[in-house]
Amino acid sequence: MPPLTAAMMDAVPAERAGLPAGALNSARQVAGGLGIAVFGALLGHGFQAGMRWSLAVSAALLTATFALSFRLAGRSARTS
Repeated sequence: MPPLTAAMMDAVPAERAGLPAGALNSARQVAGGLGIAVFGALLGHGFQAGMRWSLAVSAALLTATFALSFRLAGRSARTS
């Protein structure tokens, strides 16, 4: 997550960083709440099956975030 945060904050001028920082923190809070709700719903259909689905969804999202973070961090480093 830090490379994604750094790429986002590097994309705006320092004097205007308040709005993107607030938007990023709000998005994190909403995503956390949705994540808990989704994983709770998956667990509601049976513990073992829910844990398997939760692990699969988490792994897919982690992989996507990892790839996006490196792609954005690489682009930010090239433009600097």
